[in-house]
Amino acid sequence: MSAVFVNITEKKSFVERRRRDVIADIPAGSSYYDHTFDTTVHKINEGGFCVLSRSEHVIMTTLGSCIAVCMFDPVIKVGGMNHFLLPEDHNADCKDSFSMRYGNNAMEILLNEILKRGGMKLRLVIKAFGAGNVLSIKAAIGAKNQRFLKHYIADEGLKLETCDLGGNFPRRVAFYPSSGKAYVRLLRRAGDRMIGSQEEKYRRRIEKQHISGDIELF
Repeated sequence: MSAVFVNITEKKSFVERRRRDVIADIPAGSSYYDHTFDTTVHKINEGGFCVLSRSEHVIMTTLGSCIAVCMFDPVIKVGGMNHFLLPEDHNADCKDSFSMRYGNNAMEILLNEILKRGGMKLRLVIKAFGAGNVLSIKAAIGAKNQRFLKHYIADEGLKLETCDLGGNFPRRVAFYPSSGKAYVRLLRRAGDRMIGSQEEKYRRRIEKQHISGDIELF
């Protein structure tokens, strides 16, 4: 089993892990054994992605207005997930890790990592989740993310097999890259609504750094 796992967050929280089966730059504690799933779970946040080859591990994320896309090649058993906050960034270099918060870069990275491992576009099974209306702002981020994804899928000649987008609740997604199965849980408790406010704070920080040009490379 091999893995590519990147999760871009605060620089000071990074740890670098290099093992035979995992090469990763991830926040401490993002990969752990979960007794519920009885396997290792890799948790990604905004701007993160994970690609696994022939692995029984689980990739997990929590979504508000963000979107997570799961890709899976059923022939070679390679799959992965990304997690993006905003639709597109027309200015940032795709190699800039900060720009992986944007859908256009997040999708390219996930797709290319799977293709590099022998995946084929015609075989890819794609599932998408999130884009909830959880932000108390006028800009409908979830709807914009949905429109972006629809156009991207069409432009790349891909097929979206399953989607669970929109609505008013956050979601937790668990994806099995070895089988392509994904499980979604709606988070209806009052405390879970904090996910929306956390995303909004993060979105504002992205805009501020992008406008000022102070983008730090990790």
